[in-house]
This record gives sequence, structure tokens and C-alpha cells, in this order.
Amino acid sequence: MSDSGWSSMVEESTAENSRIPVEEQLKHSMKILHIFGRMTRGGAEMRTLDLMRHIDQDQYKFHFCALSGLPGELDDEVRGLGGEVFYIKLGRSFPSNFRRFLRSGNYQVVHSHVHYFSGYVLRLAAQAGVPGRIAHFRNMDDGKDLTLLRKIRNRIMKGWINRYATDIVAVCEGAMRSAWGEQWHADPRCQVIYNGLDLSKFNGPLQPDRVRREFGLPDNCKLIIHIGRMVPQKNHERVISIFNEIASRHSNVGLLLVGRRENGVENRLRDMIARFDLVEKVAFAGERNDVPRLLRSSDMMIFPSLWEGLPGAVLESCAVGTPILASDLPGVREIAAQFPCFVKAVPLNTGDSEWSLLAEEILESKEPAGSVENNFNHFQQSIFNIDKCVEEFCKVWARKM
Repeated sequence: MSDSGWSSMVEESTAENSRIPVEEQLKHSMKILHIFGRMTRGGAEMRTLDLMRHIDQDQYKFHFCALSGLPGELDDEVRGLGGEVFYIKLGRSFPSNFRRFLRSGNYQVVHSHVHYFSGYVLRLAAQAGVPGRIAHFRNMDDGKDLTLLRKIRNRIMKGWINRYATDIVAVCEGAMRSAWGEQWHADPRCQVIYNGLDLSKFNGPLQPDRVRREFGLPDNCKLIIHIGRMVPQKNHERVISIFNEIASRHSNVGLLLVGRRENGVENRLRDMIARFDLVEKVAFAGERNDVPRLLRSSDMMIFPSLWEGLPGAVLESCAVGTPILASDLPGVREIAAQFPCFVKAVPLNTGDSEWSLLAEEILESKEPAGSVENNFNHFQQSIFNIDKCVEEFCKVWARKM
């Protein structure tokens, strides 16, 4: 956004807020600014919108700041839920622009979801006088190459988080240990708050035959699903390699790849699929808003990610009772501790043939996963209940009122 456009936005915001005394704004609601790169359909963004749907809208107002300066697919959803999205692009003028924006907006909390870069954001928030400054670690890695320059930058940013954060939150213990160290328990600001799922999205009919026909997969095939955007973290090439092993043992299997496409990755996958003669067995679904339906219609999910925080796709699969074969990562193990019947964690260095044998055991299992209602009840009683998640965050925010 240009400086003139930003100035206009701030003037409008200031004028609107000036009509309401600050004391009255604080009395009726707390304004929380969530920081993301862009409001795309990523796990962190979607989980935050789930949180937004379940909070008391009279008490908490969510706004979002996109540091890329770019609009995202979720912007209209945010506005439909009563929130706002602001685009403040990183650049030379960002520090002064961001501080002025925070002061004009009368925010009580800045809740930053951008890994170690949160240190910079929270430093500016402290300079602007924002009382609540939360660093939220959602992954074990930011996916960037760890060059010497980045190591130095991360050390500085981590130091700023240590100095300026009033609260440090992570989606699982593995993410907290990775980001903050083994001694994180000694820091009273640190707290693990597990993501919660909104199970209202998981209602709907079971449609296994329709899903297979919809994507041109073999009738009555054993359907394996993978969910994840096409980025290196999700390890799509390994998905195809493992599926090739599975297909060599089972003639009637299909693979459904769900997630945002990226041309470079997709082209490499299609080359692999053609080389392995799997064209008739693999379908690309792209980005979808009916993932629960697709999961319920699948026989299992395969999920060999290189790193994760608390993988939402694994949680969603547990909610509908679809078994998962996933990388042996800390977040996966924490989910498996709650749902041992559904989640099998496998070391990444395990060979494709062993992954295939484990998948075969799941596909040939005669034990029913249980009714959807029983799965939902089990999930509701777990630590991943959306109401528990909301309750814990409200406690964190309430300390800033």
C-alpha cells in the first residue's frame, strides 16, 4: 500500500475511534491485532478464524495485519465475521507506519504468528505502548535456509522476543522446545495451547463412491489421501514414492492430493507419476473447502512431512476417524498420544517399502474406525476441543485488560 493510501486508512481509523472514548472501547471490547504474512488458507490462518468464530464478539474484536501488503483469500471471511484486514507492507517506512497504526487503533494486544520475526513486530508494539504482546510459535521451523546471516538475524529476533513479549505461546510442546529451548518450562510467559477444531464443519453425508467418481479414480478402490499445499515442507515427492510401493502391492488403490498447487512441484510430481505408470491412480484436487468430506471418504491418510508444528490435517483425520500414517515428528506424537488407534508415526528415514507394509496393514484392517458420532465425542473430550482452546486464549488476553 502506498504511504498516501496508508495515511488515509489511518485517518479514517483515527476518526472513527475518536468518536468513542477509549475507556468505553476498553469497557466493551478488547481489540486484538493478529499478525500474518498474508491471509491465505494456511493452517495457522484457518485455526485463527476458527478461534474468531467461537469468541465472544462483544468482548473481543479481531483485526489482522498482512505484512506482505497483499490481499488474501480469507480477507472477505474475516470481514464477514466482523473483523478487519489491514495491509502494511514491510519496507523502510514500516516501523513508523506500524507504530502510528497501533497507536491510532488503540490495540490492547498484538498477537504475532510470524515465528522469530515476531521479535521485530513486538519490539515496535512495545514502543507504541501496546500492553499485550504475544509471540505464537506454530511450527518447528520457518522453512528458510539457515545461512549465517539468518542465524544472526534469528538470534537478534529471539532476543527481542525475550525482551518484549508478555506471553509466548506454542501449538504443541515440540514447537515450543524447538523455538524456545528445552528449558521453556522455566519461563513463566511460556504456555502450550493446542489448536482446537470446529467440528461443525465435519457434518455431512458419507460419499465414498461419489468422491472416487468425482476425481476419476477407480471404483471401490482403497483411497489414500494427502493434504498439504505444494511446498517442500510437505514432501510430496516422498508421497508419490511411497504410493508407488503401495500400488505395487495393491492393484486397486487410488491417491488423492489435496492442497494448493504450485507449478514447479506439480510438474515434478506429474513426471514421477508418469514414470511410475500411476496416471490412472492419482488425482489432483487442488485447494478445497470440503476437506472433511474427502477425509471421511478415504481409507487412510499418508503424511510424510519434513517438519510440522501441530498438523491440522492429522487432527482433522482423527476427528472423522480416518487412520493416518505420518512422519514421526513431535507434534504428530502429541496427537498420537490422544488418538493411538488412528495415528501411526513412522521415522522419515524408514524406507518406502516399510511405509508401504504399514499402509497395507491399515488398508487391510477389518476393525471399524467407529461411528462419526463416537469419533466426534472422543475428539470433543480431548485437548483439541475448540472450546478449551478459546478458554485458554481468553485467559491470556484477559490479563491485558
